Amino acid sequence: MKRTLIKLNTTMMVVLVLFLLAIVANALASRQPWVLFCYKCKACNSSCILGIDPQGFVDAALAGDPHVYIYATNVKLQLSKAAAIDPDMIVTAAGKKVSARAALDELHISPATEVVTYQVQARHAAGFCFRCGACERACVLGLPLLREISQLRGKEPVDASVSHDQ
Repeated sequence: MKRTLIKLNTTMMVVLVLFLLAIVANALASRQPWVLFCYKCKACNSSCILGIDPQGFVDAALAGDPHVYIYATNVKLQLSKAAAIDPDMIVTAAGKKVSARAALDELHISPATEVVTYQVQARHAAGFCFRCGACERACVLGLPLLREISQLRGKEPVDASVSHDQ
C-alpha cells in the first residue's frame, strides 16, 4: 500500500510541475512574462473609473487570448451598439444581467435603450479604456498594464459614441 501511495504522489507531483511549466511557457510564448508576477492583490481594481478589472487584462495576456471575458461594470452604451460589438457581452438591462442578444430577443428591450456593461471581452474593454494609467500607478508591482491594453486594442477603431459613467 505504501509503495502505491508513493507512486501516486510522484505521478501527481510530475503532473503539477508539467502544468506549471506549461503556464510559464505560455506566458513566455505570448511575450508577456510579467503576467506571472501578478498575484491578484486587487490594488488596481478600485483605480479604474470605468469599472474595468485590470486583472482581466493580465488574465488575457496569460492565456494569450483577447477573447477572455473580463468585468467592465461602468461603461454605458446603447443596447444596439453593445449587440453590434459583441452579442454575448453581458449587460445590465431591466435590472438583470443578460447577454446583449438576450436583452434584444428575449426581454424585447428597445435597441435605443442605454445599458451598462458587466462583462466584455478583453479586447473590447481595451477599446473602452481611457489609458489614463491609474491602474498601472496603483499596481504595487509596477506591471506594464498600459502596454498590454495597447496591444489588446491594436488597430481597432474606438467608437466615440460610447459614453462613460463617472
